[in-house]
Amino acid sequence: MKVVLVEPKDSRNVGSVARAMQNLGFSELRLVAPRGWDREQAGVTARNAETILDAARIFERFEDSVEDCEEIVGVALRTGENPAQFVTLPQWAQSRSNKKTALVFGPEDDDLRKEHLEKCRFVVRIPSSDLYPSFNLAQSVLLVLYELSRNQNLEIKSGDWPREQEFINFDILLDSVMEQSGFVRPGSPAPVPGKLKNIFRRTDLTRHELSLLTALFGRLQSALRREKTP
Repeated sequence: MKVVLVEPKDSRNVGSVARAMQNLGFSELRLVAPRGWDREQAGVTARNAETILDAARIFERFEDSVEDCEEIVGVALRTGENPAQFVTLPQWAQSRSNKKTALVFGPEDDDLRKEHLEKCRFVVRIPSSDLYPSFNLAQSVLLVLYELSRNQNLEIKSGDWPREQEFINFDILLDSVMEQSGFVRPGSPAPVPGKLKNIFRRTDLTRHELSLLTALFGRLQSALRREKTP
């Protein structure tokens, strides 16, 4: 399980996240374009979790931070135009697989955006009061990791799952086929390509199944190119 913080604003919040991870036995922290990153300030709130901060990986692009993962799970309130499967935290924790998972949290002053939600297999909501549904960053991480640790003895689904980079490669191929076939053209509804891509992320495809789809769409791409060649 990788904890991915997208554009965290306050280094002390990152330290609090590291402390929550240490409390519950999680160690892999990734930061995407942290704003004003200050390792010393993060250490103030991390207390005994400095090893997690020192090992944290920093990325400029969200795609790079999750490319080696098999499932992306966002924690967010925003639904966006291309929603993944929305579930409550207890629902997801009880039904999760053993996929190499990126658990993604948005900025403290915003939420995960459309480009993040489109990559998610699930988007998790933490049960809360309707009057005040927003948690701070460290609280969110602590609650999600606690729920995971509480359910760690449950049987989980296993399989040979594709990495996110394999889905990204398939996305590029799908874009090409949609454009060449005329399925997507100027004036087409903007959310359509993203919705189609997200469908494949939500179907629990094995690596072999995704490779078959990639081969099929590769053949379609080649056929469309030959058809357009004079």
